[in-house]
Formats: sequence, C-alpha cells, structure tokens
Amino acid sequence: MKHWVRGVLRLGFLSVVVGLGPTTACADEAAVSSVLWSHATVGDRWSRDAGGGGAGGGATLLALGAGGEFARDLARQPAPAPERSRPAIRRMRPNTISIGIQAQYGTVRGNSRIAEGFDNGPAYAFRFRYMLSSSAALGFSFEHQRFGPINPPTNLGEFAASHVVITTVAVEGVFYVHREREGHPYFVGGLGIATPDVIFSEGQSSRVNEGLFAVGGVGFEQFIRVRLSLDLSIRGYAMVSNSQFTSVGEIGAGIHLYPGD
Repeated sequence: MKHWVRGVLRLGFLSVVVGLGPTTACADEAAVSSVLWSHATVGDRWSRDAGGGGAGGGATLLALGAGGEFARDLARQPAPAPERSRPAIRRMRPNTISIGIQAQYGTVRGNSRIAEGFDNGPAYAFRFRYMLSSSAALGFSFEHQRFGPINPPTNLGEFAASHVVITTVAVEGVFYVHREREGHPYFVGGLGIATPDVIFSEGQSSRVNEGLFAVGGVGFEQFIRVRLSLDLSIRGYAMVSNSQFTSVGEIGAGIHLYPGD
C-alpha cells in the first residue's frame, strides 16, 4: 500500500513539473519574438526610406538594431538646423535713414496779408526720414518757398512788395503702403512753424503772419536703385496767425538717397 501511495505522489509531482515547464518556455519565446519583431519593423522602415526597400539594406539595418549600434547611431545624429529668416530689405528696416531733395511749385490762398498780395511761385525742400518700422517713418522737412506778387510793382521808389519768402520747418509722420514693392504710395501728416518775410523792391523785408501750421499730403516713391528712389508728392499747408488764415498747396518731385551698408 505504501508503494502505491508513493507512486501516485511521484506521478503528480512529475505532472506539475511537466505542466509548468512549457508555460515558462512559451513566455520566454514570446518575449524574444516581440523584441525581434520590433527590431525587424524598425529595420524594414529605415531600409525603405534609405535604400528603397532593398533586401540588403534592410538586413544590414536589422543587424545593427539587434546589436544596439543602430540606436547609438540615431543618438549621435545632429538636430536639424532651423531655417534662417531672410533679412528685411533695406527700405523696410527700422533705423534706416534717407535724405531727399525736392523741387516744388505752389500757390497760396486765404485772407491773410500773404494771400492778399501774392499768388504762386517755386520752392525747394530738403527731407530727412528715419524708419521706425517696416511701414512708418519719422520725417523732418525744411522748405524755402517763394511766391510772386499778384500785381507787380510799378514804382520801385514806393517800396512795393516784390515777393514773399516763406521758410518752414516741420516734423512729419510718413506712412507707407506696400513698402515691400519697388513703387508704393505713402501718406504724410505733421506740424511745423512758418516764417514768412515780405521782400520789398528796395531790398528791405518785413515779417508777417508767422506761426504754426499743419501739413498733410500724399506721395509716391519709385525705387530705381537699392539706395536711390524718385519721390513725387502733393502737400497742403494750413496756418492761422493773427486771426488770419493762410493755405498753401504744392506739388513736388525729387529724389531720396539711402546711405549706409
């Protein structure tokens, strides 16, 4: 009887051992298969990208992946360099300076001493601009305007007025439209001070209607070189002095130079 009991126990123990053995082996085989399948998938993908799906390239990459060299090569690859943004063209860069000169012709109207005695005449102007942004600039204008008399003097001995000279200094805001184009319009607005001097036929002068004025206008700038442009503008001036109103309208044409690098 004892021999029968011992035999049954031994048989049960062997059954447990045999039952657990294949399960552990199957788990190990599954883990190994998963690792090999992951490396094979990566190798196949890189071989398609690099060698067009060839068997030789895929086998080589798979071998490197299995040995760990492939992962180390990926770690040593430099990061892609970011694309450099193109610098703005010169006329759109902040801090750019331009110097201009214009020839003008204008007419004066109103109820002031200037408007009642003079009508039209030539002028010239110097303009300096400092770019604040890609489409706006701060401008400074210096103008010398000369208007002839409505009625020329007939007797030089009577100190008749021969012409009037108006010197102006103004601070302006310049706003460009489509500044990136070679040809583009712009708008001008600002304030300044005017000093009109009536010049008499005997060479003497008298200052009249001095005061502040407002200026507004439109223009068009056409670049013919990187640092050189043609500038056309139409401007209007309005001044109130001693309860008298004076308005001036002018059309001008000139050039602008952009010095520097």
